[in-house]
Amino acid sequence: MMNFKHLLMLALCLLPLMVAPGSGRAVVLDPDTALTASASSSEGVRADGGRAIRPTFVKITSAPPARVAQIRGTTVELECEIMGSPTPTVQWVHGSGQTADWEDISVNVITEDNPTSVARVVTRLVIDRASRASQTTFTCIGRSAGQEVSSSTAVHHVDSVSHLGNFSDMPLLRPSAAVDSMFKNLKGARITLHYKTLFENMGSTVVLPCKAIGRPLPEITWLNEEGNVVGSLQDPRFRTLPTGELIITGLRWADMGSYTCVAKNVLSKDESETFVYPIRPN
Repeated sequence: MMNFKHLLMLALCLLPLMVAPGSGRAVVLDPDTALTASASSSEGVRADGGRAIRPTFVKITSAPPARVAQIRGTTVELECEIMGSPTPTVQWVHGSGQTADWEDISVNVITEDNPTSVARVVTRLVIDRASRASQTTFTCIGRSAGQEVSSSTAVHHVDSVSHLGNFSDMPLLRPSAAVDSMFKNLKGARITLHYKTLFENMGSTVVLPCKAIGRPLPEITWLNEEGNVVGSLQDPRFRTLPTGELIITGLRWADMGSYTCVAKNVLSKDESETFVYPIRPN
């Protein structure tokens, strides 16, 4: 039986799915807990007259701000949340259309590993060093099943607070705190990519990403709802990779719940939570 917390989490997860913009489709849970889709066209119904198939979609559920100011020497973060079926590819690019992959900028990419999944992906772009240019545009792009969505942020670079001028109304996102001189070469742990929610078929192999940056590189630990470490010693179906992903083999109904990724280094720690909901295959 689902407890109240699980019911509340499920309701929040399903809100963006209830109506797919422009598709005329709604996503519902049927009595046997299968995630299915009703459609106003034959596209959402199997040719054999069987149960409706799940529609494909991708949408931005939380966009980064359109404009921000960055004081040179400080750190700012841009956060983008995208939901899709199947799990979308999520990527940041800068104004020239190239992947944001230069030094001191985290690159977050998730690929479509499983065509049956529905996921809400959270990605953060951490910008540690302002460009010499007066302005740089960063774009968060989500792709799934041939569909694409994007949202751009113009980052205005200034030398100091006194130079904000016309940019004083723009947010200064997560400016870096003062760091003791003995820690100048260290950076605190920060999770830059994870799933917020994941719907996946029972029996599937689930991969929950947790990408973190920091200097030294943070160690990744996964916890269950009871706060216990999840790993192969407790259950061989659960395994944490050196790169931080949690692997769940043969997903079961009993696996439903929240899993917390903890990234920790000598300077700080960061946490993110993923809610996993197993569904019955159509």
